[in-house]
Amino acid sequence: METLRGRPVPPALAGAVVLDARGQPRPLGACWKDGPCVLVLLRHFGCIGCDTQVADLAPRLHELRAAGARTVLVGNGPPDAIADFVARHALGDKDVEVFTDPSLAAFRAARLLRSAWATYGPRSIADYARALVGGFAPHRTLGDALQQGGALVVDAGGTVVLHRVARSLGDHADASDLVDAALALALRASPLRV
Repeated sequence: METLRGRPVPPALAGAVVLDARGQPRPLGACWKDGPCVLVLLRHFGCIGCDTQVADLAPRLHELRAAGARTVLVGNGPPDAIADFVARHALGDKDVEVFTDPSLAAFRAARLLRSAWATYGPRSIADYARALVGGFAPHRTLGDALQQGGALVVDAGGTVVLHRVARSLGDHADASDLVDAALALALRASPLRV
């Protein structure tokens, strides 16, 4: 898949409509209107691979905020699944916003993979087993099970500085990569003077 890195955010991604937990719509592009944004597109709200991803990311959310980046998670299940997802991951008091895109428009615009092989193939089976051994439990599917996730870091000018496309349910952007990209943006915005 072709990367978006170094390019302006595609208009279809900026204009994709996401919903909050009350079902209220907003254009996704509003998330980076006022500054950098770490955008993590999750598979669905019951995904065991997404649970491992959020467990990796949650302890680093304060670093993203300190770097001046807004962190946004977007799933693809029903809006009423957001509250349980937030509670399950203890995100209610964290510097993160959670939305959903049941239409999958943002996922398509971000050029993310939607595939049965990526969901049920050998790599995903290994990812699933690794999550189980790691203490994560499966949940009911709350969204499109075939849709894979990804991540983007977008600068204040609307340019994609990191674009990660997941190839299986456990193949997600490492939290350190997201933090490093946000810190690089913060440094670029206010360079150190020696």
